[in-house]
Amino acid sequence: MIRVAETLGRREANKRATRQALQHAADRLFASQGYTATTVRDIAQAAGVTERTFFRYFAGKEELILDDALSWLPVLQERVRARPAAEEPVTALRHAVLDVAFSLASSPRPSLLWLFSDGPPGARITRLTPGAVLRAEAGLAEVIRERLETSARPTALDPGYLADILARTTLALIRSALIRGSQLREAGEDAGPLPPGLVNQAFSVLEIPSA
Repeated sequence: MIRVAETLGRREANKRATRQALQHAADRLFASQGYTATTVRDIAQAAGVTERTFFRYFAGKEELILDDALSWLPVLQERVRARPAAEEPVTALRHAVLDVAFSLASSPRPSLLWLFSDGPPGARITRLTPGAVLRAEAGLAEVIRERLETSARPTALDPGYLADILARTTLALIRSALIRGSQLREAGEDAGPLPPGLVNQAFSVLEIPSA
């Protein structure tokens, strides 16, 4: 039994090492030649494995960037959970996104939210990744639904449906602020990756009374 366990342990360690080698090779190639120009073959060769081996670990090169692209999501989820329970959902989301915006201003990796911008820094990818967007929507909707279900204020809509709407809307507002920030930087203005002022402006749209 001990020998079998040792064999399984080595096998798992080898799998982890191969996966890490593929991830590191992809990171190097994406940084040096861009996401679009990098092929699965390039990544496999740089990691010292075959393309068949690559596909044992990843469905495609998209998977190699999803974790990095979505690494900000748990932070936003915790910020939402930390907001006072009495806050209106939109207010809680605004403050949570502002918290993330302020933390990104001093982050050594300000590209964490590139997925939702109009274009990534360093041209790692040229368009949005639908699977990642859906994961972000689902993750944010989960914490919004938690707030709605424990709130003392009843909602006219089903909490799950309202949570989905608010999550999708919030991500659209984040993307809008990112795009506008990118435009300002291109125009020579000093704007961070997710300028708090633009976040406030984006969320203010939800507070405009209907005619």
